[in-house]
Amino acid sequence: MVPRATLRAYEPLAAFPSPEREQWAAQVAAGNALSRSEAFAREDQTSVARLLTGRGSFAPGTALVRRVGGAVHICPLQLEVRVANGLRVLRAMLPDEVLHELLPDLEVRSHLDRIADDDPPVHVLDSAWSVPLPWFLAFQPDDRHVVDHPEGRGTRLVYLTRAELANQRLRRALAIVEATIEDGEDILAAVAHVDAWVDTFDPDTLIELDYGSVAAQFSREELLADRSCSELWDAVEALAAGDVLGAVARHTQARQRWDRTMSLQRRN
Repeated sequence: MVPRATLRAYEPLAAFPSPEREQWAAQVAAGNALSRSEAFAREDQTSVARLLTGRGSFAPGTALVRRVGGAVHICPLQLEVRVANGLRVLRAMLPDEVLHELLPDLEVRSHLDRIADDDPPVHVLDSAWSVPLPWFLAFQPDDRHVVDHPEGRGTRLVYLTRAELANQRLRRALAIVEATIEDGEDILAAVAHVDAWVDTFDPDTLIELDYGSVAAQFSREELLADRSCSELWDAVEALAAGDVLGAVARHTQARQRWDRTMSLQRRN
């Protein structure tokens, strides 16, 4: 499967509208929530089956659960919506003839196109092969957690914060870039996209950046040494201080790390 990282929003159970809140409360009470590794496996298997064959259930009631301070937070997986969004991205990247060879079932493609056109809110953003640099600006270096999986399943790297703090950070970065970079439209658009996504959720929502299977492209030592978030904030602070060359140097450090993984995407 293609390595991917995810940006997840775990909303407080109390923030969901009544019918949905009752559904998730029942799921939690029944102990039906998935672990992260189970979620990644199910997402890959089900998504591929649905795209290629038109079959396979997306289990709309499937979610990840976090408990913080006695409060339950829910991240619905919304697999069909995410596959529809992924197909929309493919349409922009591939000629129609190639897309038809990859996904020959017109009925499935039309169904997913209709879902993408509705543009429903989604609690999980996916990125193949790498972590988009703007994602890091929702976090601070202290939000970083490195965990070694039991049973030799590798090292996991995540960042975790609250939506309210993420929005504050993203908007500060936006204000600094807008004030200091004349031709920064692309950067502004990328950061604003993340800010708008976070802003759709309750302020107490937990925002989690999970390197996921992308982490397997690095050794444990490389993951421990990864300071992408610090480097990007150093670049922002350098811009704020008028040190453009320093900002470019810090940004380049982070970009070069992820350029290596993006080169794997191009080869594939």
